[in-house]
Amino acid sequence: MLETSRLYSFLDHKNGFNIHFLEGQKLIHDLVLLHPMQASGFAYFRDTFLGLLPIIFFLKPGESLGLYIDSEDPYFRLKIETNSSGHTRTLLLPEEFNLFPMKISGKVRVTKIFHGHQTPYTSMIELKEVPTKEVINQIFNESYQTNSEVIVSEISDQSIMVTKLPPLNVNSNIDESQSRKEFVKKHGPFFHDVFEMAIDDIEKIVKLFEDHGFSYLGSRQISFFCPCTKDRMILNLRGLFSGDIDELFLEEDTVEIKCDYCRKVYEISKAEVINN
Repeated sequence: MLETSRLYSFLDHKNGFNIHFLEGQKLIHDLVLLHPMQASGFAYFRDTFLGLLPIIFFLKPGESLGLYIDSEDPYFRLKIETNSSGHTRTLLLPEEFNLFPMKISGKVRVTKIFHGHQTPYTSMIELKEVPTKEVINQIFNESYQTNSEVIVSEISDQSIMVTKLPPLNVNSNIDESQSRKEFVKKHGPFFHDVFEMAIDDIEKIVKLFEDHGFSYLGSRQISFFCPCTKDRMILNLRGLFSGDIDELFLEEDTVEIKCDYCRKVYEISKAEVINN
């Protein structure tokens, strides 16, 4: 049985880098069950999902984040919503999407909800024939303005995000001469070995990174969670069919509604929609 997926954080004190390791094997296993896509479409879904989730590290307690990619060429809609607790849900439309695009043109909307604030912060990023694997890094660099790079494994359902920290965030003995690209190149063989081992055990993962010279900062669980409820579905139906309730229930007194995110099916009666 696969262990619950986790996002691990480590620190390179000497050079001033954060290393975030997403062990996502259970997540991708569950993703397959939730969204039965095939071929290149699912491969793109998987890569983007693993690449974006390390952004959870930047969320403070109580904060949540929505990432929405509206691609026009090729046409698709990708939604990833997550929060500081690691509760995540995602959706790719159309369901029959079966491409792994080489370049993407469209828009990315990043919506961040702060704890105790009703008004979210939203930023927009334009994509103009951006190479697929660079979309993730463009989101990090433009929306979060971090000096980060994400590496998605091709051999295991895992990813690593490397972030170069500002001098104020590390000790005064830091060696600032090493760039992010140099750091990634230097530790590339180690990252490859980590992916090749495909470990999901907490103690083994922590020891592996500590033996390489990185200090362990902590980890958090990442799992699928959808807040949909029958009451929410009823409210949605009332809003969508406020003047056409009878037409909605023209053939039967009940309808089945499926959540696009978690695929859960709700059976809703006409009486439940009409009664407040």
